[in-house]
Amino acid sequence: MENQLLQAIIANTISATNISNILCEHSNTNILSGDHIICGLIYRLMNPMTDEEYTKSLSDSNDLLNEEYESSEEEETETEIINDINSSKIPQKVKSNNCNCDICIKTRVCLINFNDYTPNDILGDKFKKSILETCEKYNRYI
Repeated sequence: MENQLLQAIIANTISATNISNILCEHSNTNILSGDHIICGLIYRLMNPMTDEEYTKSLSDSNDLLNEEYESSEEEETETEIINDINSSKIPQKVKSNNCNCDICIKTRVCLINFNDYTPNDILGDKFKKSILETCEKYNRYI
């Protein structure tokens, strides 16, 4: 049971990361920012995975859980991750891009509705609280 719960959490996080990468690509930058990550988590919280996304993310999480650590070297990626999330002492609004694809539009709608959103289950509630606590810690607001 614990392994299934862990696998579900990892699958959800993998899917949110994939959304964050799409948001980054659609913002015409190769820099994955804190806002992209926060927006990806919010999108995944408020938009359930399709069966295809769920199957893929579950498979990826299973692979990750069963993967043996073989090397201490990190893989190079084309996307650079920057640590901009704690760059300011002044509270900053979480921003999204201006792309008009389905995912980017839904992300903007999610940002507008996030504070009034009530998750359907305990796990969703924990994810929302985690997002809010992280935003508070790093002077971000939604």
